[in-house]
Amino acid sequence: MNTQKPTFTTPESELFPEDQERSTPVSTREAFIERSRSGYTKLRHEFVQVPASSKGGAAAPAMLPVFARNHRAAVLYLALLTNWPWLSRSDEVLAADTWIRFLSSNKTGSLTWTAQSLSHAWKVLEDAGLVERTLVNRLKKVTPLHESGSREPYTSPDGDKGGLYVGLPHTFWTDELHATLSWPALAVLLILLKETSGRPSAELPVDKAEKYYGISRTTAETGLAELRDIGLVLSRDRWVQDHVAGEGRRWASLHALLGPYSMAERHKLQGAAKKRRDEARAKTAPTKTKTAATTKAKGAAPKKKKNKAKKVVNDEHSAE
Repeated sequence: MNTQKPTFTTPESELFPEDQERSTPVSTREAFIERSRSGYTKLRHEFVQVPASSKGGAAAPAMLPVFARNHRAAVLYLALLTNWPWLSRSDEVLAADTWIRFLSSNKTGSLTWTAQSLSHAWKVLEDAGLVERTLVNRLKKVTPLHESGSREPYTSPDGDKGGLYVGLPHTFWTDELHATLSWPALAVLLILLKETSGRPSAELPVDKAEKYYGISRTTAETGLAELRDIGLVLSRDRWVQDHVAGEGRRWASLHALLGPYSMAERHKLQGAAKKRRDEARAKTAPTKTKTAATTKAKGAAPKKKKNKAKKVVNDEHSAE
């Protein structure tokens, strides 16, 4: 028996690729967003505002006041929801350095992240009932909880029984708005995303911002001005019908989100995501029908009919 070991004359450089560079904040965001696939992040309306009750209770502030003193915690929660579609399907537990890299930016004036500021932001979210953390192999696994802060388990909203939701485009991350928007601008962006879910423009009465959303008049005005300056919001003053007003109408400022944040563009993202889901269902639903048709074509002996007719049911499978 020949026991001589094989010899290799091919240079090692042709067998193995060269060392690769470290992952950067930009490449990390791009890779993670690609895994999430939908093109937008789902955020229930209850995060922005407690809806009016069926018993006549008015809409009220929700979670926004929690972040007035910790802007980072709001961004971190959005980052968790953005990555949850793929994190929930895997056994990955992201290290602190990975979260920091995903959130970091080199743009002037952007939010800075350290292990300490990340830990503090997680603690704010935990205390607010928005996440729970468990120790897994010396790493903290973070699981989102319901956006209302009720500490109920998180489920992906579907716009119906799962709750109405805001669709935050992933350009929020690729354009690094998560790092450059101030807290007033981020708060107003989330409010306008919620208020324009079904209409192209909406009113944000700054004198009632505290009552409805839990942010001060100054915060609302500052946020609107910043969003206008960077070209994300267009504002116009108009007469709007008001049955309570003495003359039946009142003067109000209406605000429309622009570009990828506009109602029309967000609806396109949602429509594209729905089309992908429907196509995925279509690939699995007709399997049994196709098998039966093939068997019949091959001339297989038909099954004996039973005396009692079977009830025909619609055998559809969900790809959710």
